[in-house]
Amino acid sequence: MDFSDREIAEVAVGLALVVALFAGIADWRHRRRDDLDRVAWFDWRSIQIFALIAAIVAFSVAVNLQ
Repeated sequence: MDFSDREIAEVAVGLALVVALFAGIADWRHRRRDDLDRVAWFDWRSIQIFALIAAIVAFSVAVNLQ
């Protein structure tokens, strides 16, 4: 199975959006926690921002590949 560069970029867009959605849900749950002293293992907001940036870059690459 041989994938084109555009298909790989499209998959990268989808994967980055899924990671951003997951990080957004995790950040929302972290902000609504009952125990305010419990610290998160990851900074979910930063992960969400980086995933959205990666999705934008991958989308730009997918659009520009012919």
